[in-house]
Amino acid sequence: MHLQAIDLDPTDATLLSNRSLCWIRLDQAEHALDDAKACRALRPGWPKACYREGAALRLLQRFDEAANSFYEGVQLDPENKELVNAFREAVEAGRKFHVTNQEKP
Repeated sequence: MHLQAIDLDPTDATLLSNRSLCWIRLDQAEHALDDAKACRALRPGWPKACYREGAALRLLQRFDEAANSFYEGVQLDPENKELVNAFREAVEAGRKFHVTNQEKP
């Protein structure tokens, strides 16, 4: 009988965060976002949950939403350079994305 740790404790935010990262690395953004949202619901004040959600949204090219998630994480942990950089990168990617799409006929 094969059981995953998440099957044993579906309320463990750390497990959901880790699985979200695995989905991101597998380029499975929708699955990553599902786990990240569940993680944030369980631990709304955890900066890493914000980061996971932002990373999944960035992979989906939903840059404005990604920037919001990263920013919420920065508000929780202003000294977290990874979150600060991710926020800046999402804002910049969003600008480029919008400019590129406006230029298309």
